[in-house]
Amino acid sequence: MSRPKRWYDPGAGDSLLLVQHSKDDHESYASLRWKHPRTSPGLLECLLYPLSDGPGLGLMVLFPPVLWLLSLPVFDFIAVLEPMTKSDWALGLVVVPVFIPLLFSFGTVVSYLLIFLGRILVASAMGENDHPHWPELSPEDISEGIARWIWAFLMGTVVGGLPAVVFWNYFGAIDWPTLSVFGLLLFLGVGFTQMALAASLMHETITAANPVTVVAAVRRIGWAYLLPCAATTVAVLLTCLSVYSLLFRMPKMWMEAVALWAFWVFFLYTGMVLLRMLGLTYHAHAMDLYWFRRRPRWATGGRPGRIYANS
Repeated sequence: MSRPKRWYDPGAGDSLLLVQHSKDDHESYASLRWKHPRTSPGLLECLLYPLSDGPGLGLMVLFPPVLWLLSLPVFDFIAVLEPMTKSDWALGLVVVPVFIPLLFSFGTVVSYLLIFLGRILVASAMGENDHPHWPELSPEDISEGIARWIWAFLMGTVVGGLPAVVFWNYFGAIDWPTLSVFGLLLFLGVGFTQMALAASLMHETITAANPVTVVAAVRRIGWAYLLPCAATTVAVLLTCLSVYSLLFRMPKMWMEAVALWAFWVFFLYTGMVLLRMLGLTYHAHAMDLYWFRRRPRWATGGRPGRIYANS
């Protein structure tokens, strides 16, 4: 007859790991392991962030083919139409009904991606090192989220982009002083836009993306805000140059197809890097800004307890 199993083990204490903390240390071991310290982010860690977990890698692998398939006909049509020179609007009006379903599908996919990028911003602002889960396919959440993105970009265009365009129209000479002033105006506009986006997403309202809130936040962060602004400005210039090259500088069709695929990979990768950098910058100065205490409702999945909300 077998002996009954006993759960008492006199040597079990030797296999336990006790982590001692001082009285002044309020952070647990888990939070120190999985949360970013409240320091300004480095460029290298932000560049490696999209490659550190499954959602980021999946974003760069699964979505570029979809975006490529939806955007390639549009790029080809614009390249043939040449609206900047020929302006063959009669032909454009004829094919508009054909492109409406395609543009609607493209806008839906891009909106979904922007919601995920917004979750990266929120997760980074809370100091989380893990990637957020992919958002659920909810039309209400997607519509509400894309409205915040559009409003932030409109505010940035009016406050920052409009002065740059006006300056270029009046002083459009290609020389170093003009380019320097134009670059400075673009730099200020980009800085305002991304802070307006952060305020709109974290406050869960578009009214937070106003000049008073944005300027106050930038003033409180101080010089640490230069790195996110500089990185985003460079990314915007590279994106504009890439779009121009895709539309008007591709000599062959297969070159445009390959370049367009690479462009979408670059676009998604850069978006994750920039929003990670912006979120960690907020996390480092959260005690000065103190915008929100909890995760915004739109960034919380409807089915808690799962690793991925749509799994």
